[in-house]
Amino acid sequence: MSALKKQRIDLRLSDEDKSLIEEAAAMTNQTITQFMVNSASARAAEVIEQHRRLILNEASWNQVMDAISNPPSPDNRLKRAAKRLEDME
Repeated sequence: MSALKKQRIDLRLSDEDKSLIEEAAAMTNQTITQFMVNSASARAAEVIEQHRRLILNEASWNQVMDAISNPPSPDNRLKRAAKRLEDME
């Protein structure tokens, strides 16, 4: 049994946007409502996931800030890479 749907969002669309959405809904064998809910829900999940990936916990933030404030000394591999870059110029 599906959850009772009791929330509503009203939208105002241009004729062009409405036609585009109607066509896409028809092509995917969905009602306009199904198409809009599925599309908006999928995009909302993407936005939330992207945002969550950017948030660091306090310990991670402290590690990043420490690395910026106290960068490690360059090791031999980094020195060789810098030398190669310098020789290329």
